Amino acid sequence: MDNGANGSRNENDEAQKASEDQAEDTVHMYDGDLSPETAVEPGPPDWEAETKKFQDLYLRALAETENIKRRAKKEQEETCRYAAERLMKGLVPVLDNLHLALSYADPSIPQVKSLAEGVRMTLKGFLDFLGEQGFKEVEAEKGQAFDPNVHEALGQEPDPELQDMTIAREVAKGYILGTRVIRPAQVMVVKNHSI
Repeated sequence: MDNGANGSRNENDEAQKASEDQAEDTVHMYDGDLSPETAVEPGPPDWEAETKKFQDLYLRALAETENIKRRAKKEQEETCRYAAERLMKGLVPVLDNLHLALSYADPSIPQVKSLAEGVRMTLKGFLDFLGEQGFKEVEAEKGQAFDPNVHEALGQEPDPELQDMTIAREVAKGYILGTRVIRPAQVMVVKNHSI
């Protein structure tokens, strides 16, 4: 019986050894050594790099938001300015008519003088209000240098008292809204010598 027990023990030892050999072969099949020293375990995420990445994304989004706000504000201002410009262009003929009415008023007639004073006060109040909105008349005084940015030359005329390329007289008033010319002042330009 001892042989049987020994035989059985030997068979068990051989079976265990075969099982271990098979396991070892399987480990070698999967890229060799899987000991704890060489096993690659996923480490903790790089929190500093992740934080910087999200801070960068946040700052970019914040900058883009500010750019959008700035563009929207600029577009709104432009829309208001252009709307005001259209309105002011419509008021220019009214201003022309008020100036024309004053030029035809005969101050020697008392009733006309009173009416002219009323028109003058109305025109002044109107121009004061428009001035508060950034609307003003273009300066076009006699003898002033001609500026093609704000003056429109209708023609030339001699004036020995003035230099060439200065304003001889204003024909129609010009107007500016902010920095935009609504209508250039229409003027006659001095030219004393023929070529």
